[in-house]
Amino acid sequence: MNPRQSYLHIGLIITALIILAAIAVPEKAAANPGSSARYQLSSDLEVTPGLIPCRQDGVQQASSSQPWSPTRLEAAQPYPLPSVDALPQVSTRLNDPGAEPVYIPSVPPGNSSSADGDPFILNTETASGYEYPAPYTRFENFDSYQVFPYSANGVLFFSQRGSDFRCSASVVGENAVWTAAHCLHDGSGELEGCSEDVVFIPAYEDGSEPFGRWEFSDLVIDQSWYDNGDLRFDFGGVILNPNGSDQSVQEVVGSLGFAFNLDIEQHWFNIAYPSEFPFDGKSMQICAGSFARLASNPTFPVPIGMGCDMTKGSSGGAWITNFSGSSGGMNFLNGNNSFRYTGFGEEIYSPYFGEAAEDLLNYISTDTRMRSDIHIPLITHSEDD
Repeated sequence: MNPRQSYLHIGLIITALIILAAIAVPEKAAANPGSSARYQLSSDLEVTPGLIPCRQDGVQQASSSQPWSPTRLEAAQPYPLPSVDALPQVSTRLNDPGAEPVYIPSVPPGNSSSADGDPFILNTETASGYEYPAPYTRFENFDSYQVFPYSANGVLFFSQRGSDFRCSASVVGENAVWTAAHCLHDGSGELEGCSEDVVFIPAYEDGSEPFGRWEFSDLVIDQSWYDNGDLRFDFGGVILNPNGSDQSVQEVVGSLGFAFNLDIEQHWFNIAYPSEFPFDGKSMQICAGSFARLASNPTFPVPIGMGCDMTKGSSGGAWITNFSGSSGGMNFLNGNNSFRYTGFGEEIYSPYFGEAAEDLLNYISTDTRMRSDIHIPLITHSEDD
């Protein structure tokens, strides 16, 4: 090979490497929510009391001029589950809420309020903790999605910092939906981290919307999440507007019950819409499993784990204890998909539902006319917002 051919050969190699680098690095970096660098699970973080709404009365958040067309829904990316680079505990020591367990009954469709009477206490099924991988069963919902309590679960579509995403969510009150806080705010401590253009589609199935879609009025998260992405408080509430017939979402699809301050040794049905391979986000998936173990070394409330292999898009999915089908009354929401540990793909964690979760539920399920009388810190909107 002569020198000229040699230079030409080297030039072709360099050109090929440049092309490969261009293919490997997209022209525009994709949004990367859910990074372990932003979210924290640390005993150094202190609980900050209070709730933060993403919208103040009389202040409109920006909405996209593009409607949520079928094409836009299909293109929405599954929001990543936060991943923590540490090892979870094997210990099965209990959380100590220092309060009695509380159960709030579920409400089947057609009822305008919760069942009469005070919340009640049940003897719940217990299960031992496990080492990894914890046993679980995962299956696609084989019943009608439009039958309660499945009807109260659905997909939340939203925009965050200019990108469209999807999470899982569940109805928990007259106009209230529960999901993971990271689906509503990115934990940055900035107003710009709030999600926008939020719609909830209950009983979503292969693109169908049997009960229509519901637009949001406000988003509410715990201040500890808003300030620093504290995974112990990775839960949030969406307050919805009534539909065009002035019906609340609870009237149409029902609402799950709620349980606080429980012993962690529970058995759950985890209902969500994972959207990353091998799932496509078009079907309701269910993991049935028991308490596996606790998260590593944070202060109370310590997040809890169960076996489940759901992927991105399952964030916010409901952990239901005392699952009782269409009979209602039971079906207590007692956790939501929040995060997993790096390398532990068959285990998923939820915040522990104690006083902070109860405060959030009380706020988002309070009648709108009464909510203004509840004092909570409000985000300050500048004239430039």
